[in-house]
Amino acid sequence: MLSGNVSFANEYDYTSFGFGGSLTKLFNQKNTEVQLKGNIYLDQWNPQYPIEFREDFNLNNYNYQGEINFSPNYSNFESLNRNSYSLGLSVSQILSKSIQTSFIADFVVQDGLLSTPHQRVYFEDLQDTMIENFMLANDVERLPDSRTKIAIGNRSSFYINQNLIVRSYYRYYTDDWGINSHTFKVELPIKFGINYTLYPSYRYYTQTQTDYFGEFNTLSSSDEFYTSDNDLASYNANQYSLGFKYYDPLNSFKIGGFGLKSIQLEYNYYERTTQNFNANISSLGFTFIAD
Repeated sequence: MLSGNVSFANEYDYTSFGFGGSLTKLFNQKNTEVQLKGNIYLDQWNPQYPIEFREDFNLNNYNYQGEINFSPNYSNFESLNRNSYSLGLSVSQILSKSIQTSFIADFVVQDGLLSTPHQRVYFEDLQDTMIENFMLANDVERLPDSRTKIAIGNRSSFYINQNLIVRSYYRYYTDDWGINSHTFKVELPIKFGINYTLYPSYRYYTQTQTDYFGEFNTLSSSDEFYTSDNDLASYNANQYSLGFKYYDPLNSFKIGGFGLKSIQLEYNYYERTTQNFNANISSLGFTFIAD
């Protein structure tokens, strides 16, 4: 089976156009499925630089402390394009009446402006420049203009009985910026009759930092590449989730010409070690189908 896709997204600082397709084949009396997919994204930045690096910023309009060295080597990015090319392979296999597994591999190559223009960087070898209680950055993030990513993973489902299924997921990721990560997730959908499902889950994530990462005021102005983005730092993260789903196979509840298929409520608590970050996330969703 062949399929294709086209996508477009636009934000105030970023525009993305993508296209791709996939080829799916079934083997072994439909117990084995092999899928090959590819996508290309042609994106462009509309950079929103920190205010101290904008053309209309004039330091002389402020009372400042320290030397004027917050932009010693600063210049705007010349090329604003970012291109991503991805190739993915998945093999799904029904092993028995109670076990289904899928192996996944992804290969991604990126080129262009891979830095984030609004990320500030502070150097340890330059004196700080302060305006009131705000410290002006020395530069913005500078990262290589190419990146290669490789990821492999497994997703499996284990049927325990008609009321309980165990779903597991594992993924290993590595790239040529020095980041290696592991992701593990387990979900336990528990059914109550045909209408109700409770699904607690847990997700663990850990990664090493990129070769170019440095904490606040630890990087050097003589470095070629640098970033203080905590998403590229070394950290561990935990996510605890609890969801509830009501499913109505007969669509007995009607609104206009639509029948209610399902209601889904989910709560997530997320925490990670960088800057003691944590978040509470709640979501509510409704699915309707036309009669």
